[in-house]
Amino acid sequence: MTTDLLILSLRETRLILERLVQAAGAPPGLLPSVRDCALYSAILPGDGFAGIAAQLERLGANKPAPLRIVAEQPMMTVDCGNQHAWLVADGLLDLAVDQSRRTGQADVKALHLVAPEELRIVAGLAERYGLEATAAPDGDGVLIRISPRPVARLSLLDKLRFDGVPVSAATWWPLYEASHAALAPDSFESRRHAGTVRVEADGRIVGRPDEDETDLSMLAADPTRLRRAPVSSVS
Repeated sequence: MTTDLLILSLRETRLILERLVQAAGAPPGLLPSVRDCALYSAILPGDGFAGIAAQLERLGANKPAPLRIVAEQPMMTVDCGNQHAWLVADGLLDLAVDQSRRTGQADVKALHLVAPEELRIVAGLAERYGLEATAAPDGDGVLIRISPRPVARLSLLDKLRFDGVPVSAATWWPLYEASHAALAPDSFESRRHAGTVRVEADGRIVGRPDEDETDLSMLAADPTRLRRAPVSSVS
């Protein structure tokens, strides 16, 4: 019996999604956060992996900007400046946690979002604080509400670590191919600058000083010129 279902490791899934969100223009400082937003978007109830490509297009049309707090009472209200939910989810959650710890008020309302339904991913992001979080439409915005998480409940990340990430092959392979296409083209030049050892055009080897089984001769136009770069020392 054949099946279309793949079981991916958490590491592999994160690797592919990180390439995709980086190619879509996520800024370096937000890359881990946006990657995890994509991960939770794929595994939480919703469009799942099938919706990732569409969200990447919307993400690519966005530019990050500062959040603006427009009110603190009776509820903290934040203008998100028409940014994609993945770009602001971590900041909104941080505000909710801070607000809760300082004042006991556990709600934050987000206004002016692209893909507001994607704020559902705060359910996953909140687990690192030992909290539960929900996001629901509220008038002209989205209301984020946090609460304590039962200690005995296994986190989403732990479930993925233990059980893997299930996804249909038909859905996964287009994402995989798109992530592969985002890499620099394979060339003699790119191979010389990949990994922990760099081989310069003049044959100098820059990188870890220990010997291993790497055949560096294939990375040099003239293998006889291979030599270690001098290691500077501080006296």
